[in-house]
Amino acid sequence: MSAILSSLSVEVLHLVVDCNTSYNICTTLETTLTFLSNSRIMQLYGSFQFLRQNDDSVSVYLQKAKALFDELDTVGRAIFMEKFNLYVFQGLRSDFKDHVTSLSTKANPILYTDFYSSLLTHEFLHKASLQLVVIAPLLPTPT
Repeated sequence: MSAILSSLSVEVLHLVVDCNTSYNICTTLETTLTFLSNSRIMQLYGSFQFLRQNDDSVSVYLQKAKALFDELDTVGRAIFMEKFNLYVFQGLRSDFKDHVTSLSTKANPILYTDFYSSLLTHEFLHKASLQLVVIAPLLPTPT
């Protein structure tokens, strides 16, 4: 029991607090998490469509998007990579819009690994250029 409990995330731990055997834990998790209700599927689609980067790093934002993508696949409602890319593009902050334009002109949908590395590189370069602007010393104004 302790091995199972220690491997559970905080998001699902509350589901098994009252279980007193490892069998109870497993059956509770199975029945709760594999239930394919229409409302759950709609909630996943909605969460994915309205996912926004806000103040998250690219890494955190893409992890959230990938988790929703994987969960939809797990419940038998996989979405195509084109839709994944579209939802992620829509949720990115405005400083990524020029980069999104270049990525969206590709002939084939971008694979997740390429997408991830491309956005991380853009984020790194964008942050580096912002730091140069902020750190640059002000020169005295000629009189």
